[in-house]
Amino acid sequence: MSKKLLCLMTAIFSLSQLAFAADYSFGQETQDRIYLAKLAKKNDKKSDKKDSKKSEKKSKSKKEPEPPAEEEVTGEVTAINVDRAKNDGAGYFSGIAKGILEQVQKGSPESLMSAYESIKKASVDYQENERVLVFVIVEILKIVWPSQAQNLNLDAPAVPARNAYTGAVESAKNGIYDTSTGNADFLANALPSLVLKSPVSNREYYQKAETDLKAALGFSPKSVLANYLLALLYSKSNRNAEAVDLLKIAAQESKAFEIHYLLATCLNALGRYEESKNVTDNLIVLYPSSIELLKLLSRNAYASGDYNTAERYALMALQQNPADLEMVLFRAKIFVATGEYLKATSLLDVYAKSGANSKDYLLLRARVQKEWNKNTTQAVATIEKALSLYPNDLEALLAAAELAGESGILIGKKSGAELANQVLAVEPDNQQALSFLIQTLAQEGKWSEAYASSKKIMARPNPSIDAICAHTRICLALGYYAEAWDKAAALYNKSPNAEKAIQLYVESMVRTGKSAQASRYINGALGGASSSMKSFLLYQRSFLAADEASQLSDLRSAVIANPRNSDALFRMYKIYYTKQDYRKAQYYLRQVIALNPNKQQYLKLNSDLDKLIR
Repeated sequence: MSKKLLCLMTAIFSLSQLAFAADYSFGQETQDRIYLAKLAKKNDKKSDKKDSKKSEKKSKSKKEPEPPAEEEVTGEVTAINVDRAKNDGAGYFSGIAKGILEQVQKGSPESLMSAYESIKKASVDYQENERVLVFVIVEILKIVWPSQAQNLNLDAPAVPARNAYTGAVESAKNGIYDTSTGNADFLANALPSLVLKSPVSNREYYQKAETDLKAALGFSPKSVLANYLLALLYSKSNRNAEAVDLLKIAAQESKAFEIHYLLATCLNALGRYEESKNVTDNLIVLYPSSIELLKLLSRNAYASGDYNTAERYALMALQQNPADLEMVLFRAKIFVATGEYLKATSLLDVYAKSGANSKDYLLLRARVQKEWNKNTTQAVATIEKALSLYPNDLEALLAAAELAGESGILIGKKSGAELANQVLAVEPDNQQALSFLIQTLAQEGKWSEAYASSKKIMARPNPSIDAICAHTRICLALGYYAEAWDKAAALYNKSPNAEKAIQLYVESMVRTGKSAQASRYINGALGGASSSMKSFLLYQRSFLAADEASQLSDLRSAVIANPRNSDALFRMYKIYYTKQDYRKAQYYLRQVIALNPNKQQYLKLNSDLDKLIR
């Protein structure tokens, strides 16, 4: 082989090695320099190439701050593959002012914007780590604090495509929790949890996210970002009490909508409705057109028993988005609660066109069938359909237990008690299941047993309004008037607009002998009352009337206001039965039976009347 050919092959080999060396990781740089130097000596006749290699080695000796790791490009969305040994985040951002980094770690919309303004400069003037930090700031604002970001003019410079921090953000945006960022600094621990704002419902990363967010709080204990993200994780895990504690810390440092909205949501889930209302009342002043806030206000009012307010906010939300089927169904739920079944039915018919298999729809439809149509057979069939589609759903089981208990019909071959116990087997402290058992004891007239069980529920923090009502009526049945009045008055003072609280308050006044007070209240409330409330008030006033004619007048007016008022109809039956006017008594009793066709008590009374009339 000639010397010229050998020299040419050596030069080609040298160039190929240079290209290969450019792809080496930075950790191999020293070995590359030695190898390239040896090649250069073999080609000392190529002076122009030697100069080029020297220039290249000189430029390589000036290290730029090194990103913690590089992304492994595969053509599909994956997490970033990070070498934890190189993930020295503090070193990566070491050239940036400490105050700016502290503002980023705080992570509130206010502090992030402060950091953004402090570091912002012309695109060509950014160092690489500054570009990355600005990118992170802008993405946190957009992902975590959209209510603030939508009003800001945010501009982030181009960033390296392969970087652990930017990669963690991009993974989160695609619903992936990046487990390879390491834990060297605050951002490395916190950024993967941006995935919590993604609609993806994967819960497999929750334990890892909790550990990493707690590590982030180790770097910055008062971080608004880390406290909020950890609270969001807890709320998704039904750990609302823990979420509230963290959100209160964040709320002290920021007025961000997202923090206070989540706080109100968690308080609502805990049954702390007044606290939730205090938060939402402040938010609605600042964000009057927020659909999500209007929905929460509606749910909060519904949970408190304030159905008029619940309906008002639901309607406001629907006016902004008439196609929101969720609120169409929720508005139907409100009307079912207020006994306005015609309105509820029309909304259910609208919803059924696209959601006939929805659990909430089926349960509401069954309730309307039971309470309005008085078609127990159809209601049972609807509940059985719900159980077939959602066999382990506690809400469906409770609805089935209630219907089975009231009708005496087996649902899914199970009695009401069996269905309630199925719930209690999963959740021994389930208040609704316990309340159903108490209701069953009360229906059977076992008041002392019902009282003992009810006292256990009342001993718990924040008993529901239904539990308070049930306990108060048990006290009234047992003649524990002082306790009954204390409970009714306290509930009314706490929720004076709640329909259930008003009804319990009036009933307790009447039953405990506060006749003058009850009469003043009823007469004052009748003017602006809904038809169902007016019917209730007139029924209660009938107990205060001095003579039989006045009693019957109030009862007839109650039935005119609400023809389905079984209590008023049954009281007229009793009055005429006492007068031995058995035909009129039967006339009203049969109306009661038409409204309650499965109650054996009424069927027996009618049978007895048949014998008397013959």
